[in-house]
Amino acid sequence: MTIKFEGIDLIPADGYILNFIVDGKDETVYCDGLEELMCTVLTEEEWVNWLTGGGLPLLNGKKIDDEVKFVEEYIDKKADNFCVLFED
Repeated sequence: MTIKFEGIDLIPADGYILNFIVDGKDETVYCDGLEELMCTVLTEEEWVNWLTGGGLPLLNGKKIDDEVKFVEEYIDKKADNFCVLFED
């Protein structure tokens, strides 16, 4: 399975759509709000730390304060880790 991350779209009412190309077909994953978006990439400990105001962890040694940019960079580097979302 080949997966390419194509970005994140913000939709009204604080929803996010993760866009992928999986084996040549467009696929999307809907996240209902920023908290759900962040839990797609953070460990439980990182998520609790972020949620309680501790900020985001470093991403490959780089500090990113914007949550959506953090998720985009994380998924872009590790798109293959998301193959489980598209298995039958």
